[in-house]
Amino acid sequence: MIDTEVKIHDNFALEFKIGFITDKNPKDLNEFRINTWMFVPNSLDINRSTYKKADFYKDVKNNIRLITPVYSLEEILKTGRGPLPRLRKALDALMASPADEAITESFVYQVKMFVCIMKSALRRHVQIIAGTLSDETIISHVNGYVQDVRTIALQYRAMWNELGKPGITDQQREFFLFGDDFLGNIIEQYAFQIIRQLKDKPLFDTVRLKLYTLVEDEKKHKRTRGFMLLEKGNEKHNSLVITQRNILKKFVESDLFLQIVKKKDGLFAEQFYYSMAAGIAMFFATVISFFATQRFGNFTTDLFIILVFSYMFKDRIKEVMRYYFSSKLSKKYFDTKLKLSIRKQEIGWIKEAFDFIEENKLPEEVRNIRARSPLVEAENKVYDEKIILYRKWVNLSKEEIEKYKEYRLSGINDITRFNLVNFTRKMDNPYIPLYLSDTEKGMETIEGNRVYSLYFIIQCKSEDDEYYKKYRILFDRNGIADVSELN
Repeated sequence: MIDTEVKIHDNFALEFKIGFITDKNPKDLNEFRINTWMFVPNSLDINRSTYKKADFYKDVKNNIRLITPVYSLEEILKTGRGPLPRLRKALDALMASPADEAITESFVYQVKMFVCIMKSALRRHVQIIAGTLSDETIISHVNGYVQDVRTIALQYRAMWNELGKPGITDQQREFFLFGDDFLGNIIEQYAFQIIRQLKDKPLFDTVRLKLYTLVEDEKKHKRTRGFMLLEKGNEKHNSLVITQRNILKKFVESDLFLQIVKKKDGLFAEQFYYSMAAGIAMFFATVISFFATQRFGNFTTDLFIILVFSYMFKDRIKEVMRYYFSSKLSKKYFDTKLKLSIRKQEIGWIKEAFDFIEENKLPEEVRNIRARSPLVEAENKVYDEKIILYRKWVNLSKEEIEKYKEYRLSGINDITRFNLVNFTRKMDNPYIPLYLSDTEKGMETIEGNRVYSLYFIIQCKSEDDEYYKKYRILFDRNGIADVSELN
């Protein structure tokens, strides 16, 4: 199964979050295909000559990580094999053998997984609140959210007292505090998200105090622990807080990120066919030389001229054959292959490829989904839209993924950020004057915003499912204005 989500990452970057979920027998391999067609206005001057493969891959950044195990807030609190009982078991083992490196590593892993699972649970709960229409149900969700968050944080922080016993090192305590600090950050972050969602609704006064108190209590706890807090009006200090929080985020999520080895796909085949091109060119030159020698003899002017021309044609034949084989290889092979590993254990690979394609090579279904308006279609006949195809082929082993540690992991998230700065270089000014009639002045000048549209059509294909999604991106020289999914 494939999950897709597209959103704005920053002013000039889109974020494509693709979840590849393994759902077959562990002994079988799971295969997924993602084809993304990007329709670029001709006026942006993005084409084969101005935008090479290297340019595209400079604009693309991939973060590939394991999908966080799914728990609700209620499930985190349940006894059994949830994150808190696992952390308790790892802490008990640490207390018994604090010098054992493997036990310390397991304890740190459980701290990281607890806060990662907590973050995922908070995000889903906030999404549930955002999608709820009934005021009464929203209030119930918020009350339950605040109560569960307080209980979970209390249970985690109660373990701190045990880490004061002899034998526990300062570094082991610091690892626990890293989790504590991150926990406070995400509790604040998602409480503020709820406040932003509800502040304009009449029910907000009913829940405002509980959310405010939750945030204030987290700030008090941070002061007690000596964690860094934001300070109003202190930009230098706040920039340090942001840096520290980013480092902390990378640390606690580090066990979910995969090791990646990147190499060129079809390298051996490419060198083989390039050797074939050189051989064909050499065969031509040798045949010409042989027959010229037979016809004109050695050391003659005619032979000299023919050999020069044969060398010239040999060189051109070699380049033409290289181009021919290269175009054929691009259809069969991808640009790069990413080998995915968890602690040196390979779990699968991702292949990716980029190219411009002609409209007559679009699949019929994609052409119908694009469905230009009559005016845009008329313009396209004169100034044709440029079409980029970005392909991914993903192969995952469910068996190898499930070998990792104690949690059942369902697959991977491929988070791709695509930067559009190169697409803005030849845009017109974003603001243009517009004129309206005015009874007193004759006319009135207003400001209009000139935006450009990019369309993405994404085909998601697994062995059990296939579907398409269409997105429109509106942007100008100042950045991305809107991303919307179209029916």
